[in-house]
Amino acid sequence: MPVNFEEIRKREWPVLETMTFLDAACVSFAPQRSVLALKELADFSARQDEANSSAHHIAMDSKRHKAYDEACKLLNADPEEIALVESTSHGLNIAANGIELQNGDNIITTNLEFIQVALPWCVMRKEKNIEIRVATTKDTRFTADDFAKLCDERTKIIVISTVEWCNGWRMDLKEIGDFCKSKGIFLVVDAVQELGINKLDTKTFHVDILTAGGHKWLNSPFGTGVLYINKETLPKLKSVYHGYLNTKEPPEGWGGYWENPAAASVNDWEFDMTARKFEIGGTSNYPGAVALGETLELVNEIGIENIQSRVEELSAYCMEQLESIGATIITHKDPGRRAGIVIARIYEDLNTERAILRNLHAQNIFIAHRFTDYVGGYRISCQYFNNHKDIDTLVAALKEEIKKVGRAPDYKRPW
Repeated sequence: MPVNFEEIRKREWPVLETMTFLDAACVSFAPQRSVLALKELADFSARQDEANSSAHHIAMDSKRHKAYDEACKLLNADPEEIALVESTSHGLNIAANGIELQNGDNIITTNLEFIQVALPWCVMRKEKNIEIRVATTKDTRFTADDFAKLCDERTKIIVISTVEWCNGWRMDLKEIGDFCKSKGIFLVVDAVQELGINKLDTKTFHVDILTAGGHKWLNSPFGTGVLYINKETLPKLKSVYHGYLNTKEPPEGWGGYWENPAAASVNDWEFDMTARKFEIGGTSNYPGAVALGETLELVNEIGIENIQSRVEELSAYCMEQLESIGATIITHKDPGRRAGIVIARIYEDLNTERAILRNLHAQNIFIAHRFTDYVGGYRISCQYFNNHKDIDTLVAALKEEIKKVGRAPDYKRPW
């Protein structure tokens, strides 16, 4: 059955009628179902429906369950492979601290990553003699061969974004994952610019750790994201946090344990071998988990294949319309190698482009300007709640800005 994206937009995102919003790659808006769920949670937190406070605490914990279940569905993951984290940064730090490196080891990343991707390992260099090797390519595309050229017997991790934030290049996780598995290299990926709009079936490619905050393409800006850890990888990682909710639950449940006179404060605690052992394991961000559960459920209701088709069509239309006014597209058009990010340049002079961006924002037209290592430009996010009208409004405004500048677009792509 065809999906009525316009109906979903009007129902879940009424704010979009007040602006032209094409910046989900920065931070998106919550759907109304998440807003309603948060209001219900706030009311729940102001009363006690259960028999006692302990039961109330346990009931609050249980409200996180939907997020786990829906994340499993979206990633086609097993329950023991899913945890909830505060953000992509949180998940990457778990990876950095969980994978033990020795002096002389190296990791590989690319020159186009967002700051956070390599940051934990950059800091680690102050304590350990590890090397960070950076893959660069002339055309800003990356394949497994580009990483293979930098690998040796001391390469322990490849850490990358599934979609590069400054040019929109989408990695071939099957190809890269197969390479890493064959060499015994950990593959750690930041999926924040893709999870929620492209199908990521973890049964079809190898990855050790995948993490994504909920605030971008998952439309859940409340400080909770998803962490996937391959069940074969779990025993190889060192725990970062040790919270009581990560331990094996006592037979009588936590409510009964707390009332047990023989309960000891010092014990040889046991932990289940699941991704949740890497969570903080204490009282957590319940609002974030509740909101994320709702947005994940919405994605699964619509169907990730339907969303992916919608986003691919919108981004193709966006590139076509931008080129019609003389813009240069930085995002590669290779089939299967892009997501919702479209990067474009108009003028060589960045001050001119920045002035145009300010004028767009003044008209309630929201896109961004993003760069890493001299690669980037105007970043337009084509989310499934967007439509052709959004893109047409942006392009018409850019056309007027070009008239104001008084000269034709002059940016020339360097490859």
